Amino acid sequence: MMQLSTQSSYKKMCKKILNADNSIRFAGVINYNGRLVTGAVKDNIQFYVDEGNRCMLFMEAALRTKMLYEFDSSLGPVNFSIYHRRNVITMEFPVGNETLYISTEKRFDLNKVPFKILEIIQKENILTV
Repeated sequence: MMQLSTQSSYKKMCKKILNADNSIRFAGVINYNGRLVTGAVKDNIQFYVDEGNRCMLFMEAALRTKMLYEFDSSLGPVNFSIYHRRNVITMEFPVGNETLYISTEKRFDLNKVPFKILEIIQKENILTV
């Protein structure tokens, strides 16, 4: 089980990420089982995926993150991955044993926003793999 201090650190980090750029819709930390640990959502956001399917979406993200470690020895660790979809762009950042899951509007700046998020993760002293 996650320590309360870690969960509150994650919550603080998610709020900072949400406020880092107007295009960010959602920031949440998903544990290794695909369950949402904590998160932050912009006001008045329409979810494209209902609550039941969000659980499946988060499980898929956790599994993808686990699989990313397979080539760390030859390619180096993954900093983040980006998925460009019709309605949103999602990003996944390995954070310790968890996954930081971000959903953004399509107008986000690919060259700036992911690196802003990495900077926030580092400033919050959240361990990345």
